[in-house]
Amino acid sequence: MACIARRPVCGVPTSDVIPEPISRIGSIVGTIAGIAGGIAGGLKAAETVGGIAVGLGAAASGVIIAAIVGIAIIITIGMYNLDRCVGTNGLTECIAGVVEKVVQDFNSFTDELFPFTAMHDRIEVVVKSNYWDVVEDGGAKVFCTEEPTPRRSELMRCYFYTKRVCDAGTGSLVGAGVGAVGGLIIAAVAAAAIGCATIILCILALIVAALLAAVAALIGAFVGGQIGKAASGETTPEDNSGNTISVGDLITVNGNMVRREYDEGANVLWWVRSSSLSGRASESIPNNPFSYCEIDEEMAMDACPTRLI
Repeated sequence: MACIARRPVCGVPTSDVIPEPISRIGSIVGTIAGIAGGIAGGLKAAETVGGIAVGLGAAASGVIIAAIVGIAIIITIGMYNLDRCVGTNGLTECIAGVVEKVVQDFNSFTDELFPFTAMHDRIEVVVKSNYWDVVEDGGAKVFCTEEPTPRRSELMRCYFYTKRVCDAGTGSLVGAGVGAVGGLIIAAVAAAAIGCATIILCILALIVAALLAAVAALIGAFVGGQIGKAASGETTPEDNSGNTISVGDLITVNGNMVRREYDEGANVLWWVRSSSLSGRASESIPNNPFSYCEIDEEMAMDACPTRLI
């Protein structure tokens, strides 16, 4: 056992990270609500002063609010696609250690319901102590194992580009567009049926129109996303030689390092450019979780460029 005196820097505050699209949705929803209220008030005033036909006015306003909602959803899905499927010019870094966890894409009900939110396959690596400075770079948040000191170890998330995540995102974008068009018709009919006899009914009509438009666009995103997902086969992280990466593998990973809000402001490798396995951790050493104390010795040599430590 070769534990060191230095303590890992776990869970420091975060800042200056690439934003997660979901953090922007609140402002979009608020803007839509404000527009809906403005349209309702303006429509009611126009009906009072100019005698606009109630049914026609409500239907037209329903189309307007449905279009706004549809566009907002399409933009949101597009933001997810940009976040998930555009590379980065982050620093090229190399780390080595033992695979603590493998996380597949589409691993939750939410990912299936909203396919555009799915994330790429990733592995979580218990990093050798001489690479802790990479994990901690720039005051990023640091994920650690829950072992007591001195066995507590730093973890790094390493993402592998997963084609079906991006295919699902593209499918969701197309599907949302188709659904949004259908939502315009449904919203217009519903708004006309409710009418604008009072300001309350006007607002209600627009709220119903907005909800129906959102449901139509999201159903389209679900269907399109599932079609896009089905067009690509299921994958699992592999090294450069085509070997499936599993928990307990000793691994060296190269990739672009960035800080991401999705990962709570931690440094991650996005995406892995190359990786190589160099055996497996001995069955005799403690695991669940692993500790750098043994891995530093088990993996005395790795494939990263030589570091002076």
